[in-house]
Amino acid sequence: MRRYVILLMVLTILVLSSCGTEQLNQSTVLSKSIEAVNELDSYSVDMDMDVNMMEMDMNMKMTGDVTHEPDAMHMFMNMGMPGMSMDFEAYLLEDEVYVSMFGEWLKMDANEMGLEDFDQLNEEEMKKLLEFSDEFTMNEEDGVYVLTLSGEGDEYSVLIEDYIKSGMGDFYEDAEMEEMLETIKINDFDFQIHIDKKTFMQTTQIFNADVEIVEGDFPMSMTLGGTLTISNVNGVDPIEIPEEVKEHAVEEDAFYSDFDEDLLGSYEEMTLEEIQHVVDYTVPEIHALPDGYTLTESKFDETMDMIMLNYEKGIDNHFMVTIFPTDGEPFLEYELVDGEEVTVQGTKGVLYEMDDFISLSWEQHGLYFEIAGGGVDITTDTVMNIAESIK
Repeated sequence: MRRYVILLMVLTILVLSSCGTEQLNQSTVLSKSIEAVNELDSYSVDMDMDVNMMEMDMNMKMTGDVTHEPDAMHMFMNMGMPGMSMDFEAYLLEDEVYVSMFGEWLKMDANEMGLEDFDQLNEEEMKKLLEFSDEFTMNEEDGVYVLTLSGEGDEYSVLIEDYIKSGMGDFYEDAEMEEMLETIKINDFDFQIHIDKKTFMQTTQIFNADVEIVEGDFPMSMTLGGTLTISNVNGVDPIEIPEEVKEHAVEEDAFYSDFDEDLLGSYEEMTLEEIQHVVDYTVPEIHALPDGYTLTESKFDETMDMIMLNYEKGIDNHFMVTIFPTDGEPFLEYELVDGEEVTVQGTKGVLYEMDDFISLSWEQHGLYFEIAGGGVDITTDTVMNIAESIK
């Protein structure tokens, strides 16, 4: 009899426990997450995204803080692509926007950059997810609901368009970007969201997509993937723009006017002899110039102490040699440069090929060298022979 009483007590406890536990589906979890976002005051964000567009690899890292009432953000960003890496810092406070670019603070038009460019947790974005709630699968692990969506189809473009804007925003104006987004074809899509079981706040997004962008007669392939992590929910201190940033910032129009003048106006066409008189290093020479090629243009950029030599064989066959001093510091970041590792005159170099374009980069004797060109005569062997002959 005692055994049955104990069994009855255990069963009663189990029944009461199950009655007190709400069984949620993915739609309910997403709805509760929208409610949580509406109560959100601040959070920290960390994103690491890789993009491959037309066989060119890019990486974007972003970390920083976002607050509401007032709307503000402070972000650090890094954009890496073959042969270069750029760092940015940005402040936004209501209608004030400041961006650190090329070592200078730039005051930008708030209409060009708003909080929506950085705010990853908002009701509008969450409602997009809710529209696909029936397609998500959900399980529970380590205190979070894990919602997963996989498939293909243009309808999923709304879920990754912000990531595409982040990866390609520098290449398109706003109107062009919106037009381009309408042409996106999603060939493969995987999306995973982690939502905290207690707070219903998103903690992680993991995404991978194979995308085709159809513009005119030239479709572009693009893959992107990465992880976005949310932390420090409602724990961010108020964001203020430092006074020294405001004091030293230049207006956007003035900045780009000066930048364009430096970029486009600093090149001066000179003979090799004239260039040799103004540089502190010996101008290298090509001792195995391919048949039919002649030097058609030689330029010098005083700002970067850079030489540019253009060689042509007719209209369709050409290559350029670029040379500048590295001031004793390595210039090439090999982990960011896409291409095949090769040896040039006993030193490490990178050979990159895309369609009919070939480039070869290496550093030697305190100088950076790049040979880049295209045409039926420009093969990897040709470029390597040119490089080996430069003295």
